[in-house]
Amino acid sequence: MPDYKAMYFHLAGRMATAIEVLEATTGALVDITEKLKLAQQNAEDMYIEGDEDASDDNSGEATS
Repeated sequence: MPDYKAMYFHLAGRMATAIEVLEATTGALVDITEKLKLAQQNAEDMYIEGDEDASDDNSGEATS
């Protein structure tokens, strides 16, 4: 007769380990994702501020 208790304990132990690894990985991925989003937002802000500076420079030019 199969030892269902041993199979269950084996499966439960492996699942617990896998869940711990997934939770740790997910936390790291969330942190990395947030850092990348912040970097993108900062770069976009710098770009927009640069465009505003360029349009300010052009505002004094005469048009023909």
